[in-house]
Parts: sequence; structure tokens; C-alpha cells
Amino acid sequence: MIVILAIASHLQYINLTLFYIMIFDALLASLLVALTSIVGAFFFGSRSLGRYEKYVIPVSVGVFLSLAFYELIPETLLSGNEYAGLVVAAGFISFYILSSYLHKRYHDKKIENCDTRGAASMVLIGDAIHNLADGFILGAAFLVNPALGAATAVGLALHEIPQEIVEFGVLVRGGYTRIQALLRNLLSASTIVVGTLLVIFVSEHLEEYVWIFTGFAAGNLLYLAGSELLPRIHGNLSHYGGISKAAIAITTGLVFMTLVLDWTHNEFGHGHVEDTHHQAEEEHEVHDEHGEEDDDHIH
Repeated sequence: MIVILAIASHLQYINLTLFYIMIFDALLASLLVALTSIVGAFFFGSRSLGRYEKYVIPVSVGVFLSLAFYELIPETLLSGNEYAGLVVAAGFISFYILSSYLHKRYHDKKIENCDTRGAASMVLIGDAIHNLADGFILGAAFLVNPALGAATAVGLALHEIPQEIVEFGVLVRGGYTRIQALLRNLLSASTIVVGTLLVIFVSEHLEEYVWIFTGFAAGNLLYLAGSELLPRIHGNLSHYGGISKAAIAITTGLVFMTLVLDWTHNEFGHGHVEDTHHQAEEEHEVHDEHGEEDDDHIH
């Protein structure tokens, strides 16, 4: 009896140690993904930003549309319930309200280019919500298997890089200095760490609600692309090279981001959605097997 208790205590110690190692690995992976937010600072030097600035906003529209329509909305609809579409609408409407508030706030403070500054602030908020949802996905992957968590982290980092580059350009275009843009982008990206740790410690309560955050983030990105950035391009087409060049830049951002997302999906999986879908398929197969066994017993 004493030997059995000693073995059980030793196994419990080993399991606890492995759990702490998994937490450390998940924390390190989320920090590395968050650090991709500084890539934009290296891509846009002080001289190159002026040269490429007229392409930043149109490409950003394409990138945000791809993230919303190819990544976030499908995840939301596949993982959520019948209210999933309403969550996307809620994200859109909430950013409309936030846009009005920020415009009034910056206007009252007599801040120059209050519209672009407001758009930059919303990019940061939307990115923080998106990264929080990514943190839930990353944490859930580490709970399933540390190897799956590592692969998910690589996939997230790869599809974050082009997004972070264009967001950095939007922030600088909105009036922030390069250092301010870098620090704010890093701060909004760090919510992936919060999301990862939250889902690890309270996974049974949070994992099933990831679709709410992905849907809300999708609505945010749709508002940014369609109601903030696109009207700015249309209102000053000569600056962006006319409708043809603007459309080409938007399409380039859309196609490039979609290709990146498609490649990461094929190489590293879809994260939470893929796990949920596989789990549902397994449950369906088990149910069918039980049904067939019951039929055999009846016959």
C-alpha cells in the first residue's frame, strides 16, 4: 500500500512538472509571436516609408479584408452558434461608435489629422482583440499537444508578419513617430500572451467562446477597411495613383494575405477551428458506431 501511494505521488509530481514546462513553452511561444509586431519598424525605414506610404493604406485594406473573410469569419461561423453572424455585426457597429467618439475627442483637443489618428487608434484596438483570440487558439493547441502548440505558434507568426507590417505603416501615417508606433504595436500584440495564459488556466470555461472574439475582431477589421481606410483612398485618389493603381494595391494585399493564410493552414492547421471540427467528426463517428452496435443487438 505504501509503495502504491509513493508511485502515485511520484507520478503526480511528474505530471505537475510537465504541466509547468508546457506553460513555460506556451508563454515563450506567445512572446515570440508578439515580437513579430516589431517587423514593420525594420521594413519601413525613415526614408522608405515616404516612398511606400501611398501603397500602405490600399494594401492594408486588402490585408484586412482577407483576414476578415478568409480567416476570422469562417472560424466564427464554424465554431459558433446561430448568433455568430450577429457577433460580427456587433464588432462592426461597436467600431462605428468608437470611431465617432475618437473623432470628437481628437477634434476637441485640436489634434492635427484627427481622422487618421482615430483610424490608427482603432487599428491598435482591433489588433489587440484579434491577438487575444489568437492567444486562446495557441493556448488550446498547447493543451492538446506541445508539438501542435509549437506548430500553431509558427503558423500564427507567419501570418502575423504581413499584417503587422501594414499596421505599422498605418500607425506612422496616423501621426505616430516610429518609436511610438513600434511600442503601441508591441503592446497590442502582447494580448496574445494574455489569451494564451487565460485559456491554459481556465480552458474549460473559455475555449468554447473563442468564436466570440474572432467574430468581434472580424467586424472590427471590416469597419476599418470599408468605412475608414477605403473612403480615405477614394477621397484623395490622385495621391494614391488613381483608381486603377489603388485597386491593384488593394487586390495585391488581398491575394498576398490569402496566400499566406492558405499556406499556413495547409502547413500548420487551422488552430481552434480544426481541432473543434475534428472533435465533432470523432464524436459523430463514435455515435454512428454505437448506433450500429445497437442495431446489431436489436437484430
